Amino acid sequence: MKKLLFLMAFATVFAFATAIAGYAQSPNFNASRTFQFDPDNTGGAVAYWKNGIGETDANCNTKFGLELEKNVALTENVSAGAVLNGLKGVVVLAGDTLGYDLKNGSPCEAGSPRFNVSWTAPDGSNHHSSVGFFSFVGGCSNGGGGTPSPQDPLNWRRLVFDLQNPAQAFPIVPAGAALQSVVLIVDDPGKYTLDNIEFRQQYADKPGSSGAAPSCP
Repeated sequence: MKKLLFLMAFATVFAFATAIAGYAQSPNFNASRTFQFDPDNTGGAVAYWKNGIGETDANCNTKFGLELEKNVALTENVSAGAVLNGLKGVVVLAGDTLGYDLKNGSPCEAGSPRFNVSWTAPDGSNHHSSVGFFSFVGGCSNGGGGTPSPQDPLNWRRLVFDLQNPAQAFPIVPAGAALQSVVLIVDDPGKYTLDNIEFRQQYADKPGSSGAAPSCP
């Protein structure tokens, strides 16, 4: 009887671990929730998804893009962005990336667009905080200027940032870390048009769930 109970418990733990591993391999997220941080009411922050300003979505029918703007001086306490919901608790794997497509003509700064990533260490410890560690991933110029987007190489470029590359993630987000929050943000002046927000080769190309890389031209 004890042996049977042990086998049942082992099977339960194995199934749970397998489910967690499967989730970690294929995380689903969305970048639907935009925000405008402007505590001094300058009116300088803009953030929205809009059809017609992006690349063709996976459904081959719409062209949603993400518009982020900071229309005030760098010194103003203003930012705009989108929250990547659905990634809390996802365990980081070696080689994981975050990225986006950026329309030509958008600024490409060392600090924008970037990802603010909060995470807990692989051993569960924190770093002077109940939230855990914090990493700055990106911005655009730390991605080497990007490469032409496969969908629209004449008008868009693709930026990809390796979470374990110390030239792209400050500090790196190590394999085994558990994500707590991921936020795409701009806080340098300018108007940025983005699309195909990416984590682990899952892409959010419009409001709603992410999926495989869009291939419609």
